[in-house]
Amino acid sequence: MNPYETIKEKFNERAILNLPAKEITSYKTGGAIDLIVYPENTDEIVFILDFIKKKNLNYFICGRATNVLISDNGFKGVFIKTDLFKTIRHEENRIFAFCGVLWDKMIELSVLNGLLGLEKTSYIPGSIGGAIRMNAGAFGQETFDKLEKFEVIDLKTLEVKELLKSSVKYGYRYVKGIENYFILGGEFLFEKKDPKELKNIRDEIIKQRFEKQPLEFPSAGSVFKRPDNDYASRLIEVCGLKGIKIGGAMVSEKHSGFIINTGNATSSDIYKLINTVREKVYQKTGVLLELEQVIVGEF
Repeated sequence: MNPYETIKEKFNERAILNLPAKEITSYKTGGAIDLIVYPENTDEIVFILDFIKKKNLNYFICGRATNVLISDNGFKGVFIKTDLFKTIRHEENRIFAFCGVLWDKMIELSVLNGLLGLEKTSYIPGSIGGAIRMNAGAFGQETFDKLEKFEVIDLKTLEVKELLKSSVKYGYRYVKGIENYFILGGEFLFEKKDPKELKNIRDEIIKQRFEKQPLEFPSAGSVFKRPDNDYASRLIEVCGLKGIKIGGAMVSEKHSGFIINTGNATSSDIYKLINTVREKVYQKTGVLLELEQVIVGEF
């Protein structure tokens, strides 16, 4: 039996063959993925990972696909989607959230309960797992500010482990060695604050996002990491690249740190535009912009 059919037989409607990536990504681009599977518990994840290893299949662990660019050629392998891991618990000044919980759902819960420290990350798209993986953040706050510990599956041994934040090296949009783990969820520890004050901050952050970011177009958020002592968007703008287009992909005129799909972009258009921006910024400023987004498949 085809190995994909084996997974399909076990997971039924929670395994989808040959789904176009454009149907699951925030860029709304990308070709067919061989197989997407939606596990709903840890045992199922371990089964999938073990099966993949034995069959020597390619795989990609995916949250809400809000930070990825998938090739127009699709992906030859298995996408493991975490959407069904949606449990979230709040107790006093702690929140535990599984990997598939939307990041902003946790922030909304923390603000409602007067839990201080991540309110400025309001309206970041994506999941808890994705946020932990890249130490996502905004406006001076980031995931690891309040993350205390997180549960993972070791991708080599398939053992479930608990990692303390204190045992991990991390920094701006970086967690050392995180690619060796499947992130199951995280526990966050907050200080208490007046919920009304936090709600005011959250409301202002969301307002700024709608005013300053091109949320009306498909995108995957900030394309590049912030360079030392500067901003990618500023460098892109001073290099005269705001509004440039390749095919249906465009550097946003609203926020030059974003590349948007104006309606008919391909992943190839976006990829070419990313490389064009990097090359021109490097030529004019000597700064080589580092990608924040994840490139998946062959380009």
